Amino acid sequence: MWRWFKERFLEKIEPPKSPVDIEVDERALELVSLGDKMYSIEDYKGALDAYDSALRADGHCAEAWYRRGRFFAREENNMQAAACFVRALELDTKLAEAWSYLGEAILTFIKSDSEPIFIRENQIEIITEANDCFDRALKLGKELPKAREGRNQCHTLMDGKNYQRINPPIFSFHSGGVLETAKREVVSPFLKPGDYRRKAVPTPYDD
Repeated sequence: MWRWFKERFLEKIEPPKSPVDIEVDERALELVSLGDKMYSIEDYKGALDAYDSALRADGHCAEAWYRRGRFFAREENNMQAAACFVRALELDTKLAEAWSYLGEAILTFIKSDSEPIFIRENQIEIITEANDCFDRALKLGKELPKAREGRNQCHTLMDGKNYQRINPPIFSFHSGGVLETAKREVVSPFLKPGDYRRKAVPTPYDD
């Protein structure tokens, strides 16, 4: 009886797609390519417009989020950049460059000293998170000199202290932490109802 039920019903049910398997609108990918061409000729504003258009076509395009973050990083808007990298990694945890850039944004946050009390109280956890980002970038098989350099900086900053990872991480939308303002500014305008309620999307630090 169970075999009949399984063959008749269960085997026809397709498993839900993982975030990496989400099919992205072709128009979005074409606009990302256009943005890349503009970026390569240093038309950065034109590139940003193309990436924004890609996200309006499909807000689940991880590559567009990553490249948008790269634009903000170039402009030294590090919290906006980090918000874009986090969103990209929520959709595709295998973007090595996004992990590396996120680690850089976190270290820049520490060096900027924009929130001295917060940084002082959470320094070990923040550096641990940056180190984790660089580790993940390198473990994905990418030879990224900046990721290796960033990891070395983390070890220097720790100066013999023990790493202390926390869950949820500070630089995560799920923590309700330091990225909340940046999320409202650079991510929320491209979200549709339910995008943050999708259970298929993990935090970027889930194993």
